[in-house]
Amino acid sequence: MINKKISLRTQMLLTYVGIVIICMLVIPVSISRLLDWQFKHFVENKLSEDRQEATLFLEAIYNRCGFWNDEVISKIHGGFLHWPIIEATVYDKNGAHIRTFSKQSRHHGGRMRAPLNRNRSNLNASKLLTFSNKLTSQGREIGSVSFTVISFKNGPEEAFLKRFNKILYISVAFMIIISIFIVFLMAEKISRPILSIAKRALNISKGSYNLDSKIKTNITEIQVLIESIRKLGLDLQEQELLRIRLMSDIAHELRSPVAIIKSHLEAFADGVWEATEERLDLTVEEIDRLSALISEVETLSALEERDDNLELSLTNLSDELEKSLLLYDPLFQNKSVTLLREIEPNIVAVVDIQKINQAVGNLLSNALRYTDEENTVTLSLKNIGNVIELSVKDSGIGISAQDLPNIFERFYRTDKSRSRASGGMGIGLAIAKAIIEGHGGTLSVESTEGVGSKFTIKIPLKINKELF
Repeated sequence: MINKKISLRTQMLLTYVGIVIICMLVIPVSISRLLDWQFKHFVENKLSEDRQEATLFLEAIYNRCGFWNDEVISKIHGGFLHWPIIEATVYDKNGAHIRTFSKQSRHHGGRMRAPLNRNRSNLNASKLLTFSNKLTSQGREIGSVSFTVISFKNGPEEAFLKRFNKILYISVAFMIIISIFIVFLMAEKISRPILSIAKRALNISKGSYNLDSKIKTNITEIQVLIESIRKLGLDLQEQELLRIRLMSDIAHELRSPVAIIKSHLEAFADGVWEATEERLDLTVEEIDRLSALISEVETLSALEERDDNLELSLTNLSDELEKSLLLYDPLFQNKSVTLLREIEPNIVAVVDIQKINQAVGNLLSNALRYTDEENTVTLSLKNIGNVIELSVKDSGIGISAQDLPNIFERFYRTDKSRSRASGGMGIGLAIAKAIIEGHGGTLSVESTEGVGSKFTIKIPLKINKELF
């Protein structure tokens, strides 16, 4: 069964509206029920207190004379009764009726309103409740009093609660409508930029990298996502340009020696040239150059694709670098460039020393290639905390800010016009970077055009120990 997909905006609307409706219904209903219970509890307690007060009042009347005095009782009206008690009937201890008191209004305009018992006939019996209390004096029973009370459900209290609940539910319905409108705006505000980002990512996947930046939002996370997608598009565009340039450079590197070899062989075959030793040596040199290019490409591919191609061993890196530098001294002397050493002694690390020497050799060859006569190249090695730092610094032509981010790309050259004269194939730095990253380290560069460059290798000792 295929699940039906829904949009983010629809999902947010359904979720938030569901939450709003649940909260708006549960909370008001709970408040209404709690208020009903509390109000009814209050009325019941108040009624109990009023009945007790009226009982004490009647007992006090009896205690004045020591018996039920008709003359005294006839002067008493129902003013001692409190709502919702509308009537109180007193009986002696034998059950004989003594007097009935009715709740009366207060005086109005010098006249007293009619007692409520005159309208009692208008009240349905189901709307009245009866409660009975014993009357006592000095611990002995002197009679009883029966209270007639209007029930809570038919009194003004219940009417008040009904009006309150009606207003509450109308307010809740209004708030639900407002909340749904706010939720819709919020969902639109969140989903629209995300939808735009999704469309932008789709365009990037189709090769359209030149995208505008019109997506606006004040949500931090979405803004970070927008910037990430924008940067991804720029990076992919840059990589696409590098790929195109890479293919052009590879074709150029392969075409040149192949063309030379082909022209020589055709000349030999057609009898234009005599196959002299000198011309054969030139042909072999081009074949060797082609083989070296293929070998370095294979080396780089192996370094980048495999994590287990390092032969690690515990090595005195200081001593090994001193030995390998002896091989480069003649090359630097022939060009009149001074190779300086700043090597901290007895730095021991777990490395593939052959690969490290290859990486350092590529950096030294690169420095020598672009450093003019009577200048210097400095190799330094030191241990900083748990990091080995090895650097090659030259005072050569430097690298422009435009070329600096791309110099570790395969076949990338900062100056194509000088590349063949300098003898580089544009792959040495890529190999060095792959070797160092295989050791868990980093290779970085700092350069100023016309001043010189500094390549820095950093290899964590902790990672070395784990690899060993």
